[in-house]
Amino acid sequence: MSDLQQILLGTGLLTLSAIIHVTAVALSVPLFGRLAERLPEEEWPRFRIVVFLAFAVFVLVFAHTLQVWTWAACFLAITELPDLSTSFYFATVTYTTLGYGDIVLGPDARIVATFCAITGLLTFGISTAFLIGVLARILPNVFSKDPKA
Repeated sequence: MSDLQQILLGTGLLTLSAIIHVTAVALSVPLFGRLAERLPEEEWPRFRIVVFLAFAVFVLVFAHTLQVWTWAACFLAITELPDLSTSFYFATVTYTTLGYGDIVLGPDARIVATFCAITGLLTFGISTAFLIGVLARILPNVFSKDPKA
């Protein structure tokens, strides 16, 4: 695969991953409203916090997992990795930017792998912002500027 082909494939997969991630987050927002209706703050203050955070983390884990599976399928198709398990392992290690180095791709797929790492950085940033937003909503006094609050 040429460098240009790798750049185009990597860009396409990064875009698809970003769409998956943003869609998962966006679709979860109305569900927080439904949760808030079912768990009034006055009756369930601590349990409500746990449920909201657990739901937010579930959404993010689902989105990240779906993205890693997408990258794993791509690596299985374009490289000579022996099986899906190895491909999933490589995709996960690359996506999280751990990069153990025990599996190294040849020049025909290295650029694509860099886009996998960029995707992980981007979507983990979105995840962090989402979790901070959820925390700011359910714990407004913790994040207020007023030190007396």
